[in-house]
Amino acid sequence: MIETKNTEIVCSVCGNKSIQTVLAKSKPATGAPDLDIRPAGEPRHYLKYMVMECPHCGYCAPSLDRPFDDTREYLESEEYKTCGGIISANEAAAKLTKNALVFIKNHNYKDAVRGYLSAAWEFDDENNDRLAKECRKRAVQIMDEHPAAFKGDNNYKLLKADLLRRSGEFDRVIREYEGTAFPSQIMTAIAFFEVHLAASMDSAAHRADEVPGVSAAN
Repeated sequence: MIETKNTEIVCSVCGNKSIQTVLAKSKPATGAPDLDIRPAGEPRHYLKYMVMECPHCGYCAPSLDRPFDDTREYLESEEYKTCGGIISANEAAAKLTKNALVFIKNHNYKDAVRGYLSAAWEFDDENNDRLAKECRKRAVQIMDEHPAAFKGDNNYKLLKADLLRRSGEFDRVIREYEGTAFPSQIMTAIAFFEVHLAASMDSAAHRADEVPGVSAAN
C-alpha cells in the first residue's frame, strides 16, 4: 500500500505556499522493468507523486522550490496551459507534460525526455494509445533536436530505440540499431531485441526479462 504525507512548500516562481502530497515511504521494484525502464511492482504506480503543481501560478516541478529559468509569463501561455497540445482529463499526465515543458525551458533535456515518457506511461495505463504515442514522439524530438545533450549516453540511446518502436517508427529502429553494439552485452542484446520487435511491427510494451540471455546474464 502506498503511504503519503502532506507537506507545505513555497513556490519558487510565485512565492506562494501550498500543501502538496508526497510519498512518505516507497518500496523497491519487484520483477523486471519494461524495456523503457518503467519499474515493476508498486513503484509503477508512483507517477502521480512525481510532480507537484502550484495551485497559484500553475508551475509544475518535482519540487516547487526548484528554480525556473524562464519567466512566469510562460506559465500563462497557451502552450503551457494546453500541455503543448497534449490535452486530456488525466491530471497526472498533464502535470508530467507541463513539467517536461519546464525542463525544456531550463535546457534540461534528459529530464524533459523522462517527463514525456512518464506521461506516456500514464496514458498507457488508461489505454490512450494516441496520446501515449504522441508523448513518445515528443521525447524522440527532443533527442533529435538536442543531440549534444545525449552524446555518449548509451542509456538514452537505448531508450530511444524503445521510444521509436512504441511510436510505430519501425523502419527507423531497424535503420539506426540493426547491428549496433553497445558497451555491455545486455544492452546489445536489448538493442537486438528491439530490432527484432520492430521487424515484426510490434509496438507493445515488453519487459527486460523477455530479452534472450538477459535473465541469465543477471
